[in-house]
Amino acid sequence: MLGAMNFITRHAVNFLIGLTSFTVSTFSFEMALVGFALFFGSYYVSNLVILNIQKSKRSKELGISKADYNHIEAQLKQARDQITQLSQQRVRSIKSFRLLNDMSKVSRRILNIVDKDPHKFYAVEDFFYSHLPSAVELADKYTLLTKEQVKGTDIHLALEDTRKTLKVLNETFEDDLRSALQSDIDHLKIELDFAKLENEKRRERLSGGDQ
Repeated sequence: MLGAMNFITRHAVNFLIGLTSFTVSTFSFEMALVGFALFFGSYYVSNLVILNIQKSKRSKELGISKADYNHIEAQLKQARDQITQLSQQRVRSIKSFRLLNDMSKVSRRILNIVDKDPHKFYAVEDFFYSHLPSAVELADKYTLLTKEQVKGTDIHLALEDTRKTLKVLNETFEDDLRSALQSDIDHLKIELDFAKLENEKRRERLSGGDQ
């Protein structure tokens, strides 16, 4: 959520601080090992301090508490791992592969939206807490069953039921995506209404001037 520039700036400053510590401590050859230790130690501490400052600044800009910022960031990280797990499932059915691929794509779109605007996390909390974890768990079980290649009515019914549930979850993902975009849609409607109103006023002024 901090963005690439914050990452680059933080590590550039960390490197300079670490390099300064190394240079100061290595006036003699005997202090070289100490210099390396100080370089990595100061780099690590500097990274923690600057990262904390950047997060505090960013949370203030967003108008959310530091605790909420850290929570949303943790949920995004966990969701990324879950999406990776979902996308790496190896299923034999082309339909199932396409379904999991669609779910992964929609999930990434939701994550990108929340990453850019953390306020939208609260509109799609169920996606992070329930929908995505459930999809990953079901996909794991589905993949396991297909790998076993055991024939039987029970296995076939279990696979079919799991596939249907994943389809329902895919539709739920689409609903989550719409929820994440709803505030943007509402804002766009307001902008369009305002633009229409301004155009009507302009036409009225022009019509009045022609009379």
